[in-house]
Amino acid sequence: MTTNQGNTKNEATTLAEASRAGRALRRPAALTAVLAALYALAGVIAGLSGGPFPVGDGDPYSMALLYKAPNALLGWGLTALAGIAALLATLAAVTANRDRSVPGLRVAVTAIAAVMGLTALVLVGDARLLSVLGYIPVIIAKVAYDPQIQQAIPRLLDPAQLNLVVLAVGAAQWAALAVAVNRRARNACPKCGRSERTVDGPFSAQAAARWGRIAVAVAVFVPLVYAVTRICWAFGIPLGVEPTLLDGMQGQGMDTSALGLGGMAVLGSVLTLGLVQRWGEVFPRWIPGAGGKRVPIGLAVVPAAFVAMAIIPASVTMLMMAGLPSEGTIPGFSLTNWAPLGPTFLWPLWGVALGAATLAYWLRRRGACATCHRAG
Repeated sequence: MTTNQGNTKNEATTLAEASRAGRALRRPAALTAVLAALYALAGVIAGLSGGPFPVGDGDPYSMALLYKAPNALLGWGLTALAGIAALLATLAAVTANRDRSVPGLRVAVTAIAAVMGLTALVLVGDARLLSVLGYIPVIIAKVAYDPQIQQAIPRLLDPAQLNLVVLAVGAAQWAALAVAVNRRARNACPKCGRSERTVDGPFSAQAAARWGRIAVAVAVFVPLVYAVTRICWAFGIPLGVEPTLLDGMQGQGMDTSALGLGGMAVLGSVLTLGLVQRWGEVFPRWIPGAGGKRVPIGLAVVPAAFVAMAIIPASVTMLMMAGLPSEGTIPGFSLTNWAPLGPTFLWPLWGVALGAATLAYWLRRRGACATCHRAG
């Protein structure tokens, strides 16, 4: 009788674990399927309407790697990719409760996630996402009286800009689905991803504390290099730029923009330090209403992850601009004018380092799992 009761209990536990694993996969798969289907539907409507897609040469403000691609070809290509993605995500959702994953599903989802990331962050994405973040203080300070700022604000909500945001969100959602599918395939905890083999591995809290500090150091240093040049320009110091070019910038009021960009870069470095500092885990005492309370993990992880994603396409844009002819106040890279583009050559390293630092912060702070009870 005792043996039968033990077997029954083990079976019930196994069924409960399988049910949790199914739910953990079905939810991101269903959400991904809906988002991909909506994007595909929007693409079909845009294509049949006869108007241009807001990508490639149909986007007059594009700074992407494929900015010269025919918008019809690129637009229909993205629509088709979204349709395929919707079908694959639907398959993952429908089969989530199976005892074993569908053969080839792990490879297919991982491949589509990689393609989505490459498309959104390298081929179609550009520096506008990061530019919006960097220019926020300038916009706030000058919107009341600067006609150029007032004319630029509507572009923040134009179809091309919204398309970049949607593609970035889609890439993040596909990454989440790929993580869920891979956890299911290797029988790891569906909630935290831990298994017996990973508790003491490179993604343990102890290991993350070590390599996370290195990642933070890089993610703090790179934007400071950029910040120093911009702040110097704001105070009339021609660091890395010819004096005549700096005079032209000041004549167009770009010294204020340089100060705002430099200040945001410094702020970003300071906030990045919080990923390894005590005040990044517990609010300082002097903060009204929150002092002494634990910092919610998402409050640090979500913005840092978004900025890391925005840095990647921005770095591609700046590297591409370095090879283009000089235009206006943005010169090509040279020994006498290295500062306008030179610091941005380090941005790919910045994006990767910030992403790694954010992951390390999450790994350190997530604690014991409520589902599998593993820690570390």
